[in-house]
Amino acid sequence: MKWNKRAITRTLAALFCFCLWAPQVLADVNPQAAVKTATDQVLQLLREYRENTQARRQKIRSVVDEYFDFDAIAKRALGPRWKEQPPDKQQEFTRDFSQLLFNTYIAKVEKYANEKITYTQKQMSGDYAVVEVLVAGGQSERVAIDYYLRLKEGNWKVYDVVVEGVGLVTNYRSQFEEILSKSSFDDLLAQLKQKVAQTSQG
Repeated sequence: MKWNKRAITRTLAALFCFCLWAPQVLADVNPQAAVKTATDQVLQLLREYRENTQARRQKIRSVVDEYFDFDAIAKRALGPRWKEQPPDKQQEFTRDFSQLLFNTYIAKVEKYANEKITYTQKQMSGDYAVVEVLVAGGQSERVAIDYYLRLKEGNWKVYDVVVEGVGLVTNYRSQFEEILSKSSFDDLLAQLKQKVAQTSQG
């Protein structure tokens, strides 16, 4: 599989901020307040499990799963191709794709505990909102991240991310479409599993 390494690198910082959201935040809190309130909780988690990498990653993954709508992300990343697949293939794709995203970004997540983070709620319309997060200092250059959220079952969940103008969903959709134009969906799943195995090292 040919992966857009530049786009992936630009989104490494994004998962860090995803992971700063705790599942206890109430839905009636506006999205910006929810992000800011939960930040200290996850920073504390990083400090508590400084030496226990496995436990730390398990807990971070738990937070990511709580606040990411991976079904929506996977569906949007595949676009029209999503409806062509039976439910079991959709679930398999979602599982492998979400694991790939997590594996790719976890190393950066663990290095960003000392970054300066600022928040701005850019848009809010009904059950949808956009929150801008600026990450700067420490080991990263200044990065602007837009989080696209929707209120789902009483909780704010991320369904897309745009990092410095590069959309996570759009980036992967173009790559998946290129692969599927030449190969089968089973081939795409096989390549995803291979990438998951590669990124699970370390």
